[in-house]
Formats: sequence, C-alpha cells, structure tokens
Amino acid sequence: MANQSDSLESVVIGDGVVVKGAFTVPSKAVINGVIEGDLTAEEVLIGPTGRITGRVSAKVIDVRGQLHNTIVSERSLIVRATGKIVGKIHYSEIEIEKGGEIEGALSQGAEPVTSAPTPAPAISTPPSAQAKPAGN
Repeated sequence: MANQSDSLESVVIGDGVVVKGAFTVPSKAVINGVIEGDLTAEEVLIGPTGRITGRVSAKVIDVRGQLHNTIVSERSLIVRATGKIVGKIHYSEIEIEKGGEIEGALSQGAEPVTSAPTPAPAISTPPSAQAKPAGN
C-alpha cells in the first residue's frame, strides 16, 4: 500500500482526460488519458487507454498504452502486450511481452549527449614537403 506522501506526490490522468504541457511529477504518474507534451517522473505507468506524445523520462516506465517521441528509462522499461512505443528509446533494462510493439531507435545505457561533430584530425606534413609560395 502506498503511503500518504507517495499519493501527494503522484498524479493520475483519467480515461478521457486530455492535458497539454510539460509535467514534472516527484513520484508516480499513472496515465489513462492523453498527454500532449513532456513528462518527467520517478515512475510512469501508461494504462491501456493512455497515450503520451512527447518526451518521457523516468526511472521505471511501464507501457500498456502508447508512447510517441523520445523515451528515457533510467532503470527499466516494460512494454506490455498492449503497449506500443514509437520513437527514440533509451533504456537500462528492457522487457517486451509477446504482442508489445516498438518502432524506432533503441539504445541501451545513458542517453547520448548531443554535441558538435568531432573535427577531422589535422594532417601534419614535414617542413620539407610543405608548399612554398610561387615565385620564390
């Protein structure tokens, strides 16, 4: 049974409810409705009627509904038989039940850091091979 502080730090989006925006939940987010936007929580449970279109980041993500966009699971990602994920998926551990669907790019481990492309290494030539100005 969850203690009182867990329920105060949690959110439930009911079936038929549509919310838009970016949400940060200190504990558990249970989604049976629709979120159009980003969600960060300790634990995310997407019910069979739940759908999130946006970036989802949590330690544990349990998917029975649909997730679209970027998913970052720091500890475990579970895709149930009714679950579907489309997008870029970063996870530490993954479990996919028979019937669960994943479409997109999977990467295990920490989310890659977006950075500038690495420049090509400089080619050094010995002084004797360097070009000399014309007319000298």
